[in-house]
Amino acid sequence: MPQAYPDHYRLLGSPVDASHDHLKEAYRRLSRLYHPDLHEGSRASTERFQVIAAAYGELSDPASRAAYDRRLMLQDPMRLVNDPKAARALDTLESLIQRLGRGRRALPARKRGRDLKLSAQVPLAIANLGGLTRVKVSYTTSCYTCEATGSQRPGKDLTCHVCHGQGSLRSGIRRMMTSCAFCEGRGHVILHPCLVCEGSTVVRDERMVDVQVPPRTRHRSLLRIKGAGEPAEGDGPPGDVLLELQIKAHPLLVQDGIDLRCDLPVTLSEALSGCVREVPSLQGTEKLRIPSKSRSGQELRIAGQGLLAVDGARGDLRYRLLIDIPDQAEQQQLATIRAAEQSVGLGAFSRREAFVHTISAIKDQNRETKRD
Repeated sequence: MPQAYPDHYRLLGSPVDASHDHLKEAYRRLSRLYHPDLHEGSRASTERFQVIAAAYGELSDPASRAAYDRRLMLQDPMRLVNDPKAARALDTLESLIQRLGRGRRALPARKRGRDLKLSAQVPLAIANLGGLTRVKVSYTTSCYTCEATGSQRPGKDLTCHVCHGQGSLRSGIRRMMTSCAFCEGRGHVILHPCLVCEGSTVVRDERMVDVQVPPRTRHRSLLRIKGAGEPAEGDGPPGDVLLELQIKAHPLLVQDGIDLRCDLPVTLSEALSGCVREVPSLQGTEKLRIPSKSRSGQELRIAGQGLLAVDGARGDLRYRLLIDIPDQAEQQQLATIRAAEQSVGLGAFSRREAFVHTISAIKDQNRETKRD
Protein backbone atom coordinates (compact mmCIF):
# COMPACT_ATOMS: atom_id res chain seq x y z
CA MET A 1 0.00 0.00 0.00
CA PRO A 2 2.51 2.77 0.97
CA GLN A 3 4.63 4.16 -1.83
CA ALA A 4 8.16 5.59 -1.66
CA TYR A 5 8.11 8.83 0.38
CA PRO A 6 4.33 8.89 0.97
CA ASP A 7 2.85 12.32 1.56
CA HIS A 8 2.70 12.28 5.35
CA TYR A 9 0.59 15.44 5.50
CA ARG A 10 -2.10 13.86 3.38
CA LEU A 11 -1.92 10.67 5.45
CA LEU A 12 -2.63 12.77 8.55
CA GLY A 13 -5.22 14.96 6.79
CA SER A 14 -3.27 18.09 7.72
CA PRO A 15 -1.91 21.12 5.83
CA VAL A 16 1.82 21.30 5.20
CA ASP A 17 2.22 24.20 7.66
CA ALA A 18 0.30 22.48 10.47
CA SER A 19 1.57 23.03 13.98
CA HIS A 20 2.84 20.24 16.19
CA ASP A 21 -0.38 20.33 18.22
CA HIS A 22 -2.45 20.11 15.05
CA LEU A 23 -0.52 17.06 13.87
CA LYS A 24 -0.88 15.46 17.29
CA GLU A 25 -4.64 15.98 17.31
CA ALA A 26 -4.91 14.62 13.75
CA TYR A 27 -2.99 11.51 14.76
CA ARG A 28 -5.26 10.95 17.77
CA ARG A 29 -8.38 11.39 15.64
CA LEU A 30 -7.16 8.91 13.02
CA SER A 31 -6.09 6.46 15.73
CA ARG A 32 -9.68 6.39 16.96
CA LEU A 33 -10.73 5.42 13.43
CA TYR A 34 -8.05 2.93 12.39
CA HIS A 35 -6.60 1.38 15.55
CA PRO A 36 -6.68 -2.43 15.09
CA ASP A 37 -8.17 -2.95 18.57
CA LEU A 38 -11.31 -1.24 17.32
CA HIS A 39 -11.57 -3.58 14.33
CA GLU A 40 -10.93 -7.04 15.81
CA GLY A 41 -7.27 -6.92 14.80
CA SER A 42 -8.14 -6.57 11.11
CA ARG A 43 -5.04 -6.74 8.91
CA ALA A 44 -6.35 -3.86 6.79
CA SER A 45 -6.74 -1.58 9.81
CA THR A 46 -3.37 -2.70 11.20
CA GLU A 47 -1.56 -1.82 7.97
CA ARG A 48 -3.17 1.60 7.74
CA PHE A 49 -2.61 2.41 11.40
CA GLN A 50 1.07 1.55 11.00
CA VAL A 51 1.34 3.90 8.00
CA ILE A 52 -0.34 6.72 9.92
CA ALA A 53 1.85 6.11 12.98
CA ALA A 54 5.00 6.14 10.84
CA ALA A 55 3.95 9.43 9.22
CA TYR A 56 3.26 11.06 12.58
CA GLY A 57 6.49 9.70 14.02
CA GLU A 58 8.53 11.41 11.31
CA LEU A 59 6.63 14.71 11.39
CA SER A 60 6.55 14.96 15.20
CA ASP A 61 10.34 15.32 15.33
CA PRO A 62 11.44 18.79 14.09
CA ALA A 63 14.67 17.59 12.48
CA SER A 64 12.96 14.65 10.74
CA ARG A 65 10.13 16.92 9.58
CA ALA A 66 12.58 19.43 8.08
CA ALA A 67 14.37 16.67 6.19
CA TYR A 68 11.04 15.28 4.98
CA ASP A 69 9.90 18.72 3.77
CA ARG A 70 13.06 19.00 1.69
CA ARG A 71 12.36 15.66 0.06
CA LEU A 72 8.74 16.63 -0.55
CA MET A 73 9.88 19.89 -2.19
CA LEU A 74 11.94 17.91 -4.71
CA GLN A 75 9.25 15.33 -5.29
CA ASP A 76 6.12 17.50 -5.40
CA PRO A 77 6.73 21.28 -5.07
CA MET A 78 3.03 22.15 -5.40
CA ARG A 79 2.28 20.26 -2.18
CA LEU A 80 3.99 23.06 -0.27
CA VAL A 81 1.34 25.59 -1.32
CA ASN A 82 0.05 26.55 2.12
CA ASP A 83 -3.36 27.81 1.06
CA PRO A 84 -5.63 24.79 0.41
CA LYS A 85 -8.06 27.00 -1.53
CA ALA A 86 -5.26 28.12 -3.86
CA ALA A 87 -4.19 24.53 -4.43
CA ARG A 88 -7.77 23.48 -5.19
CA ALA A 89 -8.20 26.44 -7.56
CA LEU A 90 -5.04 25.41 -9.39
CA ASP A 91 -6.30 21.86 -9.76
CA THR A 92 -9.67 23.13 -11.05
CA LEU A 93 -7.99 25.40 -13.59
CA GLU A 94 -5.78 22.54 -14.83
CA SER A 95 -8.81 20.27 -15.22
CA LEU A 96 -10.67 22.96 -17.18
CA ILE A 97 -7.71 23.49 -19.53
CA GLN A 98 -7.47 19.76 -20.16
CA ARG A 99 -11.18 19.51 -20.98
CA LEU A 100 -11.01 22.47 -23.36
CA GLY A 101 -7.95 21.00 -25.05
CA ARG A 102 -9.69 17.72 -25.66
CA GLY A 103 -12.75 19.39 -27.14
CA ARG A 104 -16.04 17.58 -27.45
CA ARG A 105 -15.77 13.87 -27.00
CA ALA A 106 -18.19 11.12 -27.85
CA LEU A 107 -19.80 9.18 -25.05
CA PRO A 108 -17.55 6.33 -23.97
CA ALA A 109 -18.47 2.98 -25.47
CA ARG A 110 -19.50 0.19 -23.17
CA LYS A 111 -16.39 -1.64 -22.13
CA ARG A 112 -16.49 -5.31 -23.13
CA GLY A 113 -15.09 -8.15 -21.07
CA ARG A 114 -11.57 -9.44 -21.50
CA ASP A 115 -10.81 -12.04 -24.17
CA LEU A 116 -9.36 -15.33 -22.94
CA LYS A 117 -6.71 -17.35 -24.73
CA LEU A 118 -7.07 -21.09 -24.09
CA SER A 119 -5.95 -24.36 -25.63
CA ALA A 120 -7.76 -27.68 -25.83
CA GLN A 121 -6.92 -31.15 -27.09
CA VAL A 122 -9.45 -32.73 -29.45
CA PRO A 123 -9.52 -36.33 -30.71
CA LEU A 124 -8.41 -36.94 -34.28
CA ALA A 125 -11.92 -38.02 -35.28
CA ILE A 126 -13.55 -34.76 -34.14
CA ALA A 127 -10.76 -32.66 -35.65
CA ASN A 128 -11.15 -34.35 -39.05
CA LEU A 129 -14.87 -35.07 -39.27
CA GLY A 130 -16.11 -32.19 -37.11
CA GLY A 131 -18.22 -32.39 -33.97
CA LEU A 132 -18.73 -31.10 -30.45
CA THR A 133 -16.10 -30.98 -27.74
CA ARG A 134 -16.34 -29.57 -24.22
CA VAL A 135 -13.85 -26.99 -22.96
CA LYS A 136 -13.38 -25.77 -19.39
CA VAL A 137 -13.15 -21.97 -19.30
CA SER A 138 -11.63 -20.33 -16.22
CA TYR A 139 -12.30 -16.62 -15.88
CA THR A 140 -12.46 -13.68 -13.47
CA THR A 141 -15.87 -12.44 -12.39
CA SER A 142 -17.44 -10.27 -9.71
CA CYS A 143 -17.46 -11.77 -6.23
CA TYR A 144 -20.91 -13.12 -5.43
CA THR A 145 -20.30 -13.23 -1.68
CA CYS A 146 -19.74 -9.50 -1.18
CA GLU A 147 -21.63 -8.42 -4.33
CA ALA A 148 -18.39 -6.92 -5.70
CA THR A 149 -18.00 -4.48 -2.78
CA GLY A 150 -14.86 -6.20 -1.49
CA SER A 151 -16.10 -5.77 2.07
CA GLN A 152 -17.72 -7.91 4.73
CA ARG A 153 -19.40 -4.79 6.15
CA PRO A 154 -19.90 -2.27 3.32
CA GLY A 155 -21.87 0.10 5.55
CA LYS A 156 -18.94 0.46 7.95
CA ASP A 157 -16.26 1.28 5.39
CA LEU A 158 -14.65 4.69 5.93
CA THR A 159 -14.49 7.45 3.33
CA CYS A 160 -10.81 7.92 2.57
CA HIS A 161 -9.55 11.07 4.36
CA VAL A 162 -6.47 11.20 2.12
CA CYS A 163 -8.19 11.60 -1.27
CA HIS A 164 -11.56 12.73 0.20
CA GLY A 165 -13.37 9.87 -1.49
CA GLN A 166 -12.04 10.57 -5.00
CA GLY A 167 -9.78 7.52 -5.24
CA SER A 168 -7.01 9.57 -6.87
CA LEU A 169 -4.63 12.45 -6.11
CA ARG A 170 -2.70 15.04 -8.06
CA SER A 171 1.01 14.85 -7.42
CA GLY A 172 4.39 15.57 -8.96
CA ILE A 173 5.66 18.53 -10.93
CA ARG A 174 3.32 17.75 -13.84
CA ARG A 175 0.31 17.42 -11.49
CA MET A 176 -0.56 13.97 -12.81
CA MET A 177 -3.50 12.06 -11.38
CA THR A 178 -2.35 8.99 -9.47
CA SER A 179 -4.28 6.31 -7.64
CA CYS A 180 -4.60 6.90 -3.91
CA ALA A 181 -2.41 4.33 -2.19
CA PHE A 182 -4.19 4.59 1.17
CA CYS A 183 -7.57 3.41 -0.12
CA GLU A 184 -6.13 1.54 -3.13
CA GLY A 185 -8.03 3.79 -5.52
CA ARG A 186 -11.49 2.96 -4.14
CA GLY A 187 -12.31 6.26 -2.46
CA HIS A 188 -13.20 4.37 0.71
CA VAL A 189 -11.16 2.25 3.11
CA ILE A 190 -12.20 -1.38 3.55
CA LEU A 191 -11.35 -2.41 7.10
CA HIS A 192 -12.97 -5.85 6.95
CA PRO A 193 -12.23 -7.30 3.49
CA CYS A 194 -14.42 -10.05 2.08
CA LEU A 195 -13.11 -13.46 3.13
CA VAL A 196 -13.67 -14.89 -0.35
CA CYS A 197 -12.17 -12.25 -2.65
CA GLU A 198 -9.94 -10.66 0.05
CA GLY A 199 -11.13 -7.21 -0.92
CA SER A 200 -10.33 -7.50 -4.63
CA THR A 201 -14.09 -7.61 -5.55
CA VAL A 202 -13.38 -10.41 -8.08
CA VAL A 203 -12.97 -14.20 -7.90
CA ARG A 204 -11.96 -17.00 -10.25
CA ASP A 205 -14.78 -19.10 -11.64
CA GLU A 206 -15.11 -21.74 -14.33
CA ARG A 207 -17.72 -23.20 -16.63
CA MET A 208 -17.94 -25.82 -19.37
CA VAL A 209 -18.50 -24.58 -22.92
CA ASP A 210 -19.61 -26.73 -25.86
CA VAL A 211 -17.48 -25.96 -28.91
CA GLN A 212 -18.42 -26.92 -32.46
CA VAL A 213 -15.21 -28.03 -34.18
CA PRO A 214 -15.40 -27.64 -37.98
CA PRO A 215 -14.36 -30.54 -40.25
CA ARG A 216 -10.72 -30.85 -41.38
CA THR A 217 -9.39 -28.75 -38.51
CA ARG A 218 -5.61 -28.54 -38.53
CA HIS A 219 -3.29 -28.81 -35.54
CA ARG A 220 -3.03 -25.52 -33.59
CA SER A 221 -5.91 -23.90 -35.48
CA LEU A 222 -7.49 -20.90 -33.73
CA LEU A 223 -11.22 -20.80 -33.07
CA ARG A 224 -13.05 -17.73 -31.73
CA ILE A 225 -15.99 -18.43 -29.42
CA LYS A 226 -18.14 -15.32 -29.21
CA GLY A 227 -19.30 -14.24 -25.77
CA ALA A 228 -17.54 -17.04 -23.86
CA GLY A 229 -14.83 -14.82 -22.33
CA GLU A 230 -14.82 -12.83 -19.11
CA PRO A 231 -17.95 -10.89 -18.12
CA ALA A 232 -17.73 -7.12 -18.48
CA GLU A 233 -17.99 -4.62 -15.68
CA GLY A 234 -21.42 -3.06 -15.70
CA ASP A 235 -23.64 -3.79 -18.68
CA GLY A 236 -20.91 -4.25 -21.30
CA PRO A 237 -20.79 -7.36 -23.49
CA PRO A 238 -18.62 -10.31 -22.44
CA GLY A 239 -15.32 -11.01 -24.14
CA ASP A 240 -14.53 -13.91 -26.45
CA VAL A 241 -12.49 -17.09 -26.08
CA LEU A 242 -9.61 -17.58 -28.52
CA LEU A 243 -9.21 -21.35 -28.51
CA GLU A 244 -6.15 -23.10 -29.91
CA LEU A 245 -7.12 -26.61 -30.98
CA GLN A 246 -4.40 -29.21 -30.52
CA ILE A 247 -5.10 -32.53 -32.24
CA LYS A 248 -4.59 -35.47 -29.92
CA ALA A 249 -2.63 -38.26 -31.59
CA HIS A 250 -4.40 -41.63 -31.91
CA PRO A 251 -2.71 -44.34 -29.82
CA LEU A 252 -2.58 -46.83 -32.75
CA LEU A 253 -3.39 -45.08 -36.02
CA VAL A 254 -0.78 -43.06 -37.94
CA GLN A 255 -1.74 -40.52 -40.60
CA ASP A 256 -0.43 -41.13 -44.12
CA GLY A 257 -1.99 -38.51 -46.39
CA ILE A 258 -5.70 -39.13 -46.06
CA ASP A 259 -5.11 -42.79 -45.15
CA LEU A 260 -4.59 -44.12 -41.65
CA ARG A 261 -2.02 -46.87 -41.09
CA CYS A 262 -1.75 -49.41 -38.30
CA ASP A 263 0.62 -52.31 -37.57
CA LEU A 264 -1.49 -55.34 -36.64
CA PRO A 265 0.28 -58.12 -34.71
CA VAL A 266 -1.06 -61.63 -35.45
CA THR A 267 0.01 -65.06 -34.28
CA LEU A 268 1.36 -67.68 -36.67
CA SER A 269 -1.82 -69.72 -36.41
CA GLU A 270 -3.99 -66.64 -37.11
CA ALA A 271 -1.93 -65.88 -40.21
CA LEU A 272 -2.09 -69.49 -41.45
CA SER A 273 -5.70 -70.30 -40.64
CA GLY A 274 -7.26 -66.86 -40.99
CA CYS A 275 -9.45 -65.15 -38.42
CA VAL A 276 -11.53 -62.05 -37.64
CA ARG A 277 -9.83 -59.39 -35.53
CA GLU A 278 -11.12 -56.20 -33.92
CA VAL A 279 -9.03 -53.29 -35.18
CA PRO A 280 -8.95 -49.54 -34.43
CA SER A 281 -10.77 -47.08 -36.68
CA LEU A 282 -11.17 -43.32 -36.74
CA GLN A 283 -14.40 -43.41 -34.77
CA GLY A 284 -13.88 -46.52 -32.64
CA THR A 285 -13.25 -50.07 -33.82
CA GLU A 286 -14.08 -52.25 -36.83
CA LYS A 287 -14.04 -55.99 -37.61
CA LEU A 288 -11.30 -57.05 -40.05
CA ARG A 289 -11.21 -60.49 -41.71
CA ILE A 290 -7.67 -61.83 -42.05
CA PRO A 291 -7.53 -64.39 -44.88
CA SER A 292 -5.78 -67.71 -44.44
CA LYS A 293 -2.14 -68.05 -45.49
CA SER A 294 -1.50 -64.36 -44.82
CA ARG A 295 2.13 -63.27 -44.75
CA SER A 296 4.00 -60.91 -42.47
CA GLY A 297 4.07 -57.42 -44.02
CA GLN A 298 0.91 -58.06 -46.02
CA GLU A 299 -1.43 -55.03 -46.05
CA LEU A 300 -5.20 -55.22 -45.67
CA ARG A 301 -7.58 -52.30 -46.21
CA ILE A 302 -10.97 -51.03 -45.14
CA ALA A 303 -11.93 -48.60 -47.88
CA GLY A 304 -13.53 -45.21 -47.22
CA GLN A 305 -12.95 -45.15 -43.46
CA GLY A 306 -9.87 -42.92 -43.37
CA LEU A 307 -9.56 -39.13 -43.14
CA LEU A 308 -11.93 -36.69 -44.80
CA ALA A 309 -10.39 -34.86 -47.78
CA VAL A 310 -11.21 -31.36 -49.02
CA ASP A 311 -13.31 -32.75 -51.88
CA GLY A 312 -15.39 -34.84 -49.47
CA ALA A 313 -13.70 -38.16 -50.28
CA ARG A 314 -12.49 -40.45 -47.49
CA GLY A 315 -9.17 -42.23 -47.32
CA ASP A 316 -8.67 -45.88 -46.32
CA LEU A 317 -7.71 -47.74 -43.18
CA ARG A 318 -4.54 -49.77 -43.88
CA TYR A 319 -3.38 -52.59 -41.64
CA ARG A 320 0.07 -54.17 -42.02
CA LEU A 321 0.22 -57.72 -40.65
CA LEU A 322 3.17 -58.49 -38.40
CA ILE A 323 3.51 -62.13 -37.35
CA ASP A 324 4.24 -62.08 -33.65
CA ILE A 325 6.35 -64.74 -31.96
CA PRO A 326 6.33 -65.61 -28.26
CA ASP A 327 8.70 -63.60 -26.10
CA GLN A 328 9.43 -66.79 -24.16
CA ALA A 329 9.05 -70.42 -25.23
CA GLU A 330 9.88 -73.71 -23.50
CA GLN A 331 12.05 -76.34 -25.21
CA GLN A 332 9.07 -78.64 -25.57
CA GLN A 333 7.11 -75.89 -27.34
CA LEU A 334 10.04 -75.18 -29.68
CA ALA A 335 10.31 -78.88 -30.49
CA THR A 336 6.61 -78.93 -31.40
CA ILE A 337 7.11 -75.99 -33.77
CA ARG A 338 10.13 -77.67 -35.43
CA ALA A 339 8.16 -80.88 -35.86
CA ALA A 340 5.33 -78.95 -37.53
CA GLU A 341 7.80 -77.30 -39.93
CA GLN A 342 9.38 -80.65 -40.82
CA SER A 343 6.00 -82.23 -41.44
CA VAL A 344 5.17 -79.44 -43.88
CA GLY A 345 8.65 -79.35 -45.40
CA LEU A 346 10.85 -76.32 -45.96
CA GLY A 347 9.85 -76.34 -49.61
CA ALA A 348 6.40 -75.16 -48.60
CA PHE A 349 7.90 -71.81 -47.56
CA SER A 350 8.17 -70.38 -51.09
CA ARG A 351 9.59 -66.98 -50.17
CA ARG A 352 12.18 -68.54 -47.89
CA GLU A 353 13.22 -70.95 -50.63
CA ALA A 354 13.45 -68.15 -53.21
CA PHE A 355 15.64 -66.16 -50.83
CA VAL A 356 17.94 -69.18 -50.22
CA HIS A 357 18.26 -69.81 -53.96
CA THR A 358 19.19 -66.16 -54.57
CA ILE A 359 21.90 -66.36 -51.89
CA SER A 360 23.29 -69.51 -53.55
CA ALA A 361 23.40 -67.75 -56.92
CA ILE A 362 25.31 -64.82 -55.42
CA LYS A 363 27.86 -67.17 -53.86
CA ASP A 364 28.35 -69.04 -57.17
CA GLN A 365 28.88 -65.76 -59.02
CA ASN A 366 31.50 -64.65 -56.47
CA ARG A 367 33.41 -67.93 -56.86
CA GLU A 368 33.50 -67.58 -60.66
CA THR A 369 34.75 -64.01 -60.32
CA LYS A 370 37.64 -65.16 -58.11
CA ARG A 371 38.67 -67.88 -60.63
CA ASP A 372 38.85 -65.32 -63.42
